[in-house]
Amino acid sequence: MNSRNPVLTTAIACAAMALAASAIGVALGHPRAGIALAAGLLVGSVNGYLAELAVGLGVAFLATSLGRLVALSAAGLGAGLLLGIDVAWLSLVGLAAAQFVLVAAAIGKVAQP
Repeated sequence: MNSRNPVLTTAIACAAMALAASAIGVALGHPRAGIALAAGLLVGSVNGYLAELAVGLGVAFLATSLGRLVALSAAGLGAGLLLGIDVAWLSLVGLAAAQFVLVAAAIGKVAQP
């Protein structure tokens, strides 16, 4: 896994965590909560791809960061709200978790000898 790019590593890890969150939610009798968390993870995993796209376009990275943050937060919260206001916050937890996964993957790539 060390040879993978951090964005791909993040997408794979978030997809696996989303499957686990959904399965655990169903197993515990709270499928909407598991799906909301999974939705946040999946939406959040797109951030790395969007950042790569912004860098490739030659647009100032800082200028696109706020736009990405707003767009991904709106998409994640929207997905959560589709499942119900009582579980919508879990989609934001999933978004945050995806960002931590991206940071960990990037640190792992930088720390390689």
